[in-house]
Amino acid sequence: MKKKKKFDFGKVFFDSITKHSYKTFKIDPNLVYKSDFQTHITTRSIVKSAPSNLSNWRLTFFWGSIVLVFFVFIGRLVNLQLIQGNNYKVQAEGNRIHVIPIHAPRGLIYDSKGELLAQNTAGFRLISGQKVQRINRDTALSLLAQNLVSEGGIEKELGRIEVDTQRRYPYPVETAHLLGYVGEISKDELESEKFVNYSLGDLIGRLGLEQNYERYLKGVDGRELVEIDALGKKLRQMGAESPVVGSSVYTSVDLSLQVKMYQALKKTVDEKNTTGVAIAQNPKTGEILGLVSLPSYDNDKLSNSISQADLEKVTKDPKQPFLNRVTSGSYPPGSIFKIVSSIAGLESGKINKDTQIEDTGEIFLGEFRFPNWYFIQYGRKEGVINLTRAIARSNDIFFYKVGEFVGNEVLADFAFKLGFGKKSGIDLPSEEEGLVPTEKWKQEVKGEPWFPGNTLHMAIGQGDVLATPLQLVNLTSFVANNGTAYKPHIVEKVISPQGKILVENKPEVLAKDISKRENLSIIQEGMRSACSTGGTGWTFFDFKIPVACKTGTAEFAPFDPHAWFTVYAPYDNPEIALTVLVEKAGEGSSVAGPVAREILDWYFR
Repeated sequence: MKKKKKFDFGKVFFDSITKHSYKTFKIDPNLVYKSDFQTHITTRSIVKSAPSNLSNWRLTFFWGSIVLVFFVFIGRLVNLQLIQGNNYKVQAEGNRIHVIPIHAPRGLIYDSKGELLAQNTAGFRLISGQKVQRINRDTALSLLAQNLVSEGGIEKELGRIEVDTQRRYPYPVETAHLLGYVGEISKDELESEKFVNYSLGDLIGRLGLEQNYERYLKGVDGRELVEIDALGKKLRQMGAESPVVGSSVYTSVDLSLQVKMYQALKKTVDEKNTTGVAIAQNPKTGEILGLVSLPSYDNDKLSNSISQADLEKVTKDPKQPFLNRVTSGSYPPGSIFKIVSSIAGLESGKINKDTQIEDTGEIFLGEFRFPNWYFIQYGRKEGVINLTRAIARSNDIFFYKVGEFVGNEVLADFAFKLGFGKKSGIDLPSEEEGLVPTEKWKQEVKGEPWFPGNTLHMAIGQGDVLATPLQLVNLTSFVANNGTAYKPHIVEKVISPQGKILVENKPEVLAKDISKRENLSIIQEGMRSACSTGGTGWTFFDFKIPVACKTGTAEFAPFDPHAWFTVYAPYDNPEIALTVLVEKAGEGSSVAGPVAREILDWYFR
């Protein structure tokens, strides 16, 4: 019987493999264990000639990596929990708790009878990053319904919405230059110390009373502390600080008169395709009763949702709708300035009530001709006239002579005293000073000496003299009020939400003790005669109550002259002074006079 061959390595290996393996690797029998022999052989067979210490290095690296990662995790955990734990807790609370501003409504503006001139309606802000857009209620509700925005919390796809108000003007074009409008504060303004209490998207007054009384009209925002969920939905209110509404502004303006002035002036301005002004004042207090400058603009659209096309139309209009011609327009005053010349002549003693001058139709200084308007138009002369008749007929020859008698420096001195060449201080922005020319001014500005003809032109309100319509209504009030003119103002009071009077504009004297009462009575009588049969103010010949007026036709070559008309009424107890200007439109009596008549017809109806 053949002896069974012994398999030293077990039945799983062939002899050839056994022999080959044994010879090749010279396996040390001491390393072979029955329980793991196969594993050792297989491993060694795969790695072949790799050194045995390589496996030890890999094991060391493996376990070392595990230990390193473990300590990294431990370190990170310690950092998150112990070192940065409080910071992350605060951030988590911040993501859960939000402070939502509660925007304060702007203060209201009223007329003298309690009618609203400027009010607020519901509005919203759509905020996306640093971009703020004002939207109406319907748009806000639509965006919220589509879940495109959050209500004051974390911004969603299109941002977040904050409740706000919109400025509204019941009579937007009629009151535009009086009130101005509001617009969003600019980034440059936000960087100014003047606007430290403002934030992006806040409204600020532009022009008019909105700008001039901005500090009172702006309220103080409140805030609400709310808890929100992960979707940005408000869960509950955790605290609130109520906003403080802006203060209320009460004006001296009569809204009904304001609207009538606008309508009457616009009819003529549109017909003449030009621009114009109407301003009414209480001579006894300086209060402005109405103020219109045409063309106007829509302050409601500008404050809310004006289209780009409409905005460009307004800003590029050559007639400058934004210009408040009442305070910022400077014009040759024409014959209305003869009131100043009359005062200068009387107070200097160069003329008196009995002074008579012959109207020769024209006078000459060298080769220069100075005619009377009546002689130019009709070839006729007035004959010998006194001051009262000269005012009633607006006679140029008489006032040329007055200019010769008193000289340019005296004319300029009384003009300054009566408020020309300087600001009145009315509570509106951007008031112009006008111009009272003097020898020094002409030399410095024009590089020319003063000529005698300059004095003659100045005496009738021509040449270089310039005035604002506001200055001319102040002059009219001075005469109407027996020699006292008050500083013009629009706002009577500003009252806080708590009822405290913050501003109270009481009558403040602007000009006084410039002319004696007896001298003023001569001028008053002359203006009374101007609106009576035979005077230049023919539109008031049949007016139902006595009035006093002065016409003006100011040359403005190469255009038609500016048409002026100023009037006060009633003559014996004045309660309104009214000045009308229609630019480049013709004679004051024929163009501006009918506008004034329509307004006063309505006023004394």
